[in-house]
Amino acid sequence: MPYILTPQFARFPKFYKKSDTEVPDALLNAEAQAPDLAHFPYPLPSKKSDYNCYANGNGGVVWYGAKTGLTRFDPKAERKEDIVMFFSSDRDLPDNNVHALLAQGDSVWALTDNGVTFMEMRRISMKEKADVLLNETLRCVDRRGMISQKKLSIPGDVNSYVSYGHSDNDGCFTASFAMGELYRYAVLKKEKGENDPEALNARKVATRAVEACLLLMNISGRGDGFVARSYLTTAEPVPDDGLFYRKSGGKAVCLPTKNSKSKNLEGKVIEAGFPVPARLAKLYRDEGFTDDEIIYKGDTSSDEITLHYLMMRYAHDILGEGDTELDSLIKMSAKNTLSHIINHGFELHECDGRPTTWAKWSMDYFESGMGWADAPLNAAEILMYLRVVMHITGEKGKWLEAFNKLIDMGYAELTEKHHDRFWECAMRGGVEIFEDIMFGDHALASSAYWGLISLETDQKLKEKYIKGFKSWRHSIAREHNPFYDMAFKLACPGEEIELDKLASWLYRTNPSRLAAGVSLIGRHDIPVRICLGGSKEVSYRLSPDEMFISKYDRNPFKLRNEDSGGMNCVESCYVFTLAYWMGRYYGFFAEQ
Repeated sequence: MPYILTPQFARFPKFYKKSDTEVPDALLNAEAQAPDLAHFPYPLPSKKSDYNCYANGNGGVVWYGAKTGLTRFDPKAERKEDIVMFFSSDRDLPDNNVHALLAQGDSVWALTDNGVTFMEMRRISMKEKADVLLNETLRCVDRRGMISQKKLSIPGDVNSYVSYGHSDNDGCFTASFAMGELYRYAVLKKEKGENDPEALNARKVATRAVEACLLLMNISGRGDGFVARSYLTTAEPVPDDGLFYRKSGGKAVCLPTKNSKSKNLEGKVIEAGFPVPARLAKLYRDEGFTDDEIIYKGDTSSDEITLHYLMMRYAHDILGEGDTELDSLIKMSAKNTLSHIINHGFELHECDGRPTTWAKWSMDYFESGMGWADAPLNAAEILMYLRVVMHITGEKGKWLEAFNKLIDMGYAELTEKHHDRFWECAMRGGVEIFEDIMFGDHALASSAYWGLISLETDQKLKEKYIKGFKSWRHSIAREHNPFYDMAFKLACPGEEIELDKLASWLYRTNPSRLAAGVSLIGRHDIPVRICLGGSKEVSYRLSPDEMFISKYDRNPFKLRNEDSGGMNCVESCYVFTLAYWMGRYYGFFAEQ
């Protein structure tokens, strides 16, 4: 039976100057009275002595203002996570020194040193939240179909997004977004019919994101399956953070950056005349750019490749039958890139014939210092790519030959060794295993193992992969991330996950991806653990609306002893939309 999601309160803060006419006089003239908290039955985010004002809201809710933030107390809350909520700058308040409060229905006005917040608490369904987040992303983040993040010219104003910019992992994040939209289309098609306007819109959005990923797999013009990390146009500034190639006249020249100079690639001219499929090139041609005005980024990692292949599997399954042209592009791109990897000894190679920094699945790499720890994950990745290509093309041939070669080399056994190898590396480094993990690897492991297990037909091999996936659970399970846990349950149906915690993750996710920081200064209700390496972490994952905004690439337990402000960026909605629609697609969740 699915977990039934119900409408929940979400935060919609609005900021004002004290002089704005919308600010109630009753707030500005309020006489603050400190609350009596002597017998308060729960831990409070601020010291009791820091609370200096309060206001009674609807249904027994009480708002408490302190020198270190705003607290909402709902003694009748259905879920324990919602009994005590914390609100802080920069996301919810202009600053954390609250002087006066004025309740208004379910919401509250808060007066602080630097301004006023109207904290609107609006009860919405998770479908409504997904729609709000998607609309923000399509309006503010979409960049010719690529979905990662955008910088803001006015801090805190998501509508002040700049037109340019890129992410080092554009392919990875766009593929994740595309999967969420593929699931959205499949769910709406089933529930409303394929010609329903909302389903048609979902198909359009999903298709555009898939095309953007396929463009990255073809944009270099090298004709050898090389995948770009990202691309810019000549109208955008080129950052000094990687290898960038300017295309012109069927050639591409490596532009001067610190990275290109260190690799002796600055000024190197390579072939780039292989045509980009017209349907994919349309993404930039529709904005007035030609093939000679494209700058693509190289040194691509396994992050992009892994999410591309998992996404292509579902793009084929969900869109392929109704869009044969797109399906042909999916199959062509998947085969070309995998051929490149096989032909280069299971590595992705740059134009100089050397492997990129992180896209390596060869035994030579696995036997190196860094590769020894990466081997279990990377072995699962390359086996997944091969299974995906066989699945979407129906072909065996060289794909099965390469797969069997890797199995004979012990790749299936490597997939089981993650915990042991990471534990040994951590002990050598004098840290705990949680400190040694790259948190983005949790998304990669969930994607690679789930994709591989779901397509494996040999039961003995599947059991090895399942054992390997379970070896990641000691760190992944702590996050209660819906995408990770649902992927685990699908791959390992005999295991249990806590759907109520996943639902809470959805309930408490912000309805905006403005990367405003949160403040932990003065919080006294968070148990803190000191890791072996000396870093500090919170002992449990905070609700998403009380922690910093990030994609699946940062440590969600990291303790920030100072304000984590910013408000200079708006990020992709995929962290919510992928989880929500995946849950609906596979029947983990249903909406009330």
